[in-house]
Amino acid sequence: MKVSGIWVMYMVVGTALMFLDLSPASTCMPTAVAATSRKLKENGNNPSSADMNLEDYRPIDPVPSSKASIKPGPIQHGTPLNPFIPKPAPPSPVHPGSGGLP
Repeated sequence: MKVSGIWVMYMVVGTALMFLDLSPASTCMPTAVAATSRKLKENGNNPSSADMNLEDYRPIDPVPSSKASIKPGPIQHGTPLNPFIPKPAPPSPVHPGSGGLP
């Protein structure tokens, strides 16, 4: 009986400490930190589209010996990437009375 009393006391103390840790007085400070962080985020460097330079991007010009060359041509819409190729029909079964092998 003494062991269960110790466990009950341990649980009561743990619950009390957890309740005190989650009290509203301690939650006010992290909110202020979040507001400060938000201000810093708003004042950060935001690049605009006017600052972009297309010279930063490489043109699409593969090496002529490359297998991954881009060939110009019309885009064919509706054509499947893997076309359906039907399998050949299986051979017809040989009937015993038609002169096949015994």
